[in-house]
Amino acid sequence: ADKVSAKFGIPVAITNDANAAAIGEMTYGAARGMRDFIMITLGTGVGSGIVVNGQLVYGHDGFAGELGHVIMKRNNGRMCGCGRTGCLEAYASATGVARTAREFLEVRSEPSLLREIEIEDITSKDVYDAAIAGDKLAKDIFEFTGRILGEAIADMIAFSSPQAIVLFGGLAKSGELLLKPLREAIDKNVLSIFKGKTKIILSELKESDAAVLGASALGWEAKHKVNNSNNE
Repeated sequence: ADKVSAKFGIPVAITNDANAAAIGEMTYGAARGMRDFIMITLGTGVGSGIVVNGQLVYGHDGFAGELGHVIMKRNNGRMCGCGRTGCLEAYASATGVARTAREFLEVRSEPSLLREIEIEDITSKDVYDAAIAGDKLAKDIFEFTGRILGEAIADMIAFSSPQAIVLFGGLAKSGELLLKPLREAIDKNVLSIFKGKTKIILSELKESDAAVLGASALGWEAKHKVNNSNNE
């Protein structure tokens, strides 16, 4: 950011897409007025932006908030793109849903609409469409996914006691297929002192807009910091 700012002579701020989406949600979306919430982005991966007391959590090096890489399965977990095994991202992302579908189809024998698709071509959208059509195996895939995500969120709630968990991204559009098992898993696993205190809500921003809106808000903030500094 400093190098770009020096080159062009304008204030520059930098963050990743999940953090930008959290800023966008806090400024323009479902988290308006909230000072403590966690944004979970459910796309090809699982990203997150953690807001505590109105501020994004960056950590001492700028890389904090990688909740998609908390490990959910310590033994025999799936390989994750980060190089480790068992990460939440390997199970609760859109690609994770497709991987679950392939695993279920290989170990289970019941009929399924998903068997009409080449196994390596199955996407999370295919699983969603099959579940909406009443396919039991597809519904079980969402049950499995929602449970793992809910278990992870129960732990997230314990460390920052957020007002809300905001779900964003293509997989979040699955509605109750995902949300019902997710809520059940949270209720079952969350520490009793936090039970019922954290809302699970869906983003109010368009998927293509959230990170852009957040980046614009971050840029506006950077500009005002420079102006205030100059005025002093």
